[in-house]
Amino acid sequence: MKKGMGEAMGELGLTREWRVIEGLIDASPGAVGMDPSQLNKLDRHFKALQEDGKIQGAGYIVSRHGQIVACRTMGPLTGTTGEGEFRPDSLRKLSSITKAFTSVAVAKLIEDGMLYADQPVSSILGEFDNPTHGGITIFHLLTHTSGLMPVPGYYNEPYPRERRGKDSVNDWIREALQGTPVCKPGEAYNYSAEGFKLLGEIIGRVSGMPYEQYVKLNLLQPLGLNHTFFRVPEHLRAKVMTVDQHDLDSLALSREAEPGSPPHSDSGLYSTMYDLWKFGQMLLNGGRFGDTRILGRKTVELLTKRHLFQVPAFHWGGEIRDKGHALGLDLAIDHMSFESIGTYQLEGAGRSALFVDPAEQMVVVLFVPSIYSWIPHSILGTKQIIWSSLI
Repeated sequence: MKKGMGEAMGELGLTREWRVIEGLIDASPGAVGMDPSQLNKLDRHFKALQEDGKIQGAGYIVSRHGQIVACRTMGPLTGTTGEGEFRPDSLRKLSSITKAFTSVAVAKLIEDGMLYADQPVSSILGEFDNPTHGGITIFHLLTHTSGLMPVPGYYNEPYPRERRGKDSVNDWIREALQGTPVCKPGEAYNYSAEGFKLLGEIIGRVSGMPYEQYVKLNLLQPLGLNHTFFRVPEHLRAKVMTVDQHDLDSLALSREAEPGSPPHSDSGLYSTMYDLWKFGQMLLNGGRFGDTRILGRKTVELLTKRHLFQVPAFHWGGEIRDKGHALGLDLAIDHMSFESIGTYQLEGAGRSALFVDPAEQMVVVLFVPSIYSWIPHSILGTKQIIWSSLI
């Protein structure tokens, strides 16, 4: 039986005590209409989760009106040994939040006139030029409605389609198209990492450069995201937060895609809380950060508005009748949510999260690493505390 995080650390003789490390802030919570006493509950909230063995540590940035009012971290940097401290400048693998960067890259090519949202994928990738896949568009890939190969575990059971071995690396697009799609294009939401790998390939074909290079030249470098990488440099690897051996192995293998293999457009970026906040703030600002323009205002509106209506989803065991979704971004449409309707967001395995609430002019970044795939209180409970602090 898999041991809880607290039990495992206890066996290593590691202390459970941690200290809260403060990062730089721009203003006090009260200056932007937030109650500091409510925000201060976050540290007690996370410490309780850590004492219960649910999370390894926690980090968060809360900003409103472009000003960071809370930036704190706590807990060990390395879950396997308990060594080091999770600091505000520590790096963490973003996993599926990488998809937000891919979506922005697609949007940038759309506003440059090189793509359009309803464009058939077959016009770029010849493997789609057949009766089964010819109707799939870039829109379908961005909204997880292509019907192509949902991620393993999405149906809480093994996916009934065999995956070929490593000898098929140079034929990965055909592998992604093997078998019958789980639905017709646009008929249902089925979360597909494979769809975002294909978007990375499309970005590479259209831009004339590898996906990773396009993202670096057009997003990371202009925004000054100097601690966001597909391949973490050797001298910074000691600053990466890891939870288990899988994290350590992934870090050792972090790299840009090799020729003939899928681009790392579904998962693969490492970043800091501050870099991720800056990316979210750019979107909230209508595509700009300071004097740097990444996207135009109308492009951001296209990217972040609701595009799916009355589209069902079987979502990790939950039957959802109406899955609201933007282009590559999840969207809050539930009136029971604490965040405003229209908040766009993504979460990454491990777990990390980015929330952008245009109605309240808020950006929230969470790093709540755990050996468990899903701890509701670490995300849902945290959101409730943060959004309840609005005065």
